[in-house]
Amino acid sequence: MANNVFGNPISDATVKLLPRYKDKETITATDRAQVALQYKNTEDKDTDALTYVDKLKNSYGNGVSTLCLIYNATGDALTFINSHDWYGHIGDAPYPSRLENGQWGAYLHVHDSGAASGSVAATVYRGKNGDGDECDWMISWNNPWNRWFFNNTVYTEIREAHHYENDYWGYIYDKLKDCGLVNHDTWNGCYSTVTTGSSTSPKLEAVLTLESVKKTILGNNY
Repeated sequence: MANNVFGNPISDATVKLLPRYKDKETITATDRAQVALQYKNTEDKDTDALTYVDKLKNSYGNGVSTLCLIYNATGDALTFINSHDWYGHIGDAPYPSRLENGQWGAYLHVHDSGAASGSVAATVYRGKNGDGDECDWMISWNNPWNRWFFNNTVYTEIREAHHYENDYWGYIYDKLKDCGLVNHDTWNGCYSTVTTGSSTSPKLEAVLTLESVKKTILGNNY
């Protein structure tokens, strides 16, 4: 397991340990996603991920940066596909190349040293919806240098596999600038939610999951 990945995978065997599922013949992706959401903050894996990215920030020092945390509750593995930098670059730790269901990934994105620019970027992970169809989850963040006139924003969307091999980054940047501190998307049975803060080095938290279990995050009245 990579240094910036945290938590034990939530597998069929994990799900079967719970009384609700022990007699269920077939464990589905929805079952695994549901349990992953329930276990999101267990075994200190969320704390370990945050501690890790805090250490990256302390090592980096002052300057605009984004402390990024991604949680996989899709029921299957997520694989890093690509990233896009409008301003800034990835810090000392790479984007996690693979996140199993139930795992956190952590990384720091930083502004370009000596430049009056912020930390503005996007990353794409590929996984599957509940029917086994491949989908690409995209999360993006806008942590600008100019704090007098602009606040931080986040934007997320989910599309078919290979969608982001096309150059949609201008469109995405325009959408990103018009969003706020919270954003979410539902597409083809998938769901993602992203939140951030207003500081110059905020925490960004993204949860990628399935539409069928998003009420675990939002409550029953969604």
